[in-house]
Amino acid sequence: MSPEERREHLLATALQLYGERAMDDVSVDDIVAEAGVSRALFYRYFSNLREVHVAALTTVVDELIERITLPQDGDLITQLRSALTEFVSSVEAFASSYTALLRSGSTIATSETETLVDKVRNHVVDLVCQRIGIVDPSALLLLTLRGWVALVETTCVTWLATHNPPREVFEHWLTDQLITMVGTTAGHSERAAEEIAPLLRELS
Repeated sequence: MSPEERREHLLATALQLYGERAMDDVSVDDIVAEAGVSRALFYRYFSNLREVHVAALTTVVDELIERITLPQDGDLITQLRSALTEFVSSVEAFASSYTALLRSGSTIATSETETLVDKVRNHVVDLVCQRIGIVDPSALLLLTLRGWVALVETTCVTWLATHNPPREVFEHWLTDQLITMVGTTAGHSERAAEEIAPLLRELS
């Protein structure tokens, strides 16, 4: 393998292990044993375990961002549900890693992982703002959209443990939460109401 391929192999192995157990329970020895390499080779690519954790989580975040898009066709509800389907599919594929990324108090929680969480949130907020034609959202609208994304993230972690309610019901419920939240925001700010008016017309 080339150096880049070897590094990617180690990251893929780490992600595989994170899918089988909690990230905090995966050690360097676990990764090298599963990858079939030596500890010396591991340390050629990563300085410590935290570094491989962050690199692996970056892979997860990059894939999430690549997959979360709003289709060109259909009304906003259809587009949001399509994006949520992609989001939930990605979260399911990296369930353990995603949970570790959001879990407060994890041993891998650092400013770097907080930046990764924000990267996903900012991407989703930007998508919605672009879709409804808002370049500079008001503070209250921005809080609403970021609050909705945080709701999606945290409830996904809970939902992953049971897959209850059924996935389709869960995704529709998340969409309805956004409708309720933006409607409430419109009643608290004249500027936000003007910004949200096109969105509410499509969602009604």
